[in-house]
Amino acid sequence: MKKLSSIIDSIIFLLHLQTKESDLENTEAILIPIKNGKLKADVYYPTKKIYKGTILSINGLAPKGNRDPRIIKVNQSLQKAGYVVVCPFYEEICKYKISLNNIQDIKDSISYVAAQKKLSPTHKVSILSPSFSGALSLIAASDEKVAKFISTICTIGAYGNVETILENLFSIQELDEYGRMILLYNFLPLSIGNKPKIIKALYYSALDNYYKYFDPRLDNHLASMSQKEKDFFFQIKNDPDFRMKHWKDIVKKGGESRVLLTELSVLTHISKINLPVLLVHGKKDDVVPSEESILVHQHLQKRNVKSKLCVTNLISHGDTGIDAKSLIQVPKVINSFAFFFEHINS
Repeated sequence: MKKLSSIIDSIIFLLHLQTKESDLENTEAILIPIKNGKLKADVYYPTKKIYKGTILSINGLAPKGNRDPRIIKVNQSLQKAGYVVVCPFYEEICKYKISLNNIQDIKDSISYVAAQKKLSPTHKVSILSPSFSGALSLIAASDEKVAKFISTICTIGAYGNVETILENLFSIQELDEYGRMILLYNFLPLSIGNKPKIIKALYYSALDNYYKYFDPRLDNHLASMSQKEKDFFFQIKNDPDFRMKHWKDIVKKGGESRVLLTELSVLTHISKINLPVLLVHGKKDDVVPSEESILVHQHLQKRNVKSKLCVTNLISHGDTGIDAKSLIQVPKVINSFAFFFEHINS
């Protein structure tokens, strides 16, 4: 019965992903205390009173965070499948700031939500998270003090080795510019030092990309830069060989930069991950190659950790936009998400 109900939940979830997101009905705004303050969060309550489980939904690197239409659609689809969904606004992640604080914020969120009986009567949560945040969630789950509150994790388009992703995006111009601008914004200072106008231009470039090239801040900022600064910005943006020179400089650095790169890699922590994990990845992902999820899955398999891998042509990076027609063609997608639902509070 558990398996059948999980398949039904999977179908409901995937079908509702095809509908347009609606107003935040049956939701409640809460504050989640964390080490360095509080996070705003939306809680989605299912209309049925039967408690199926609580899912912590963690958004990717997007300025709108938990109010991004894509994450709202995911949350409402989980809600329609009968789950309580808690979706915080991670301010640093939404401002493109990549640091070890991101992992601590996720850990604090897990611990708090699990402790609230109204949110999680069983004091357990499951996690669904795309892309970069998916990798951060796996790292958070490697902490045994936090893992005891987690039932299962589903990542979509997550990476295993952060250095591989950085090198790919720096060296291959055809890959996703949005992801590259975010990574340059975070890691280029390790090579060039304090160059605020250039770094700000990278930030605005990422925003411009997110808003489909209708954000005026980039052009306004470029107008305030010197010709030398603008030349550098456009070269780092468009010249893979130039970027790779700086990438090699970043890799050579020791100290905090080396610690950051090591600690942000899932493979560094994978020996301590012991929870059921679903890894979903787009075969043609142009930000994080599907080989990253395959690699993580192989490591989990070697340790006999319950895990399932789903590499599919039906999604792109960190996306879950699978149409209803495709569901009939690809039952493995249904079975894959059923694995996730089956292990919630199992």
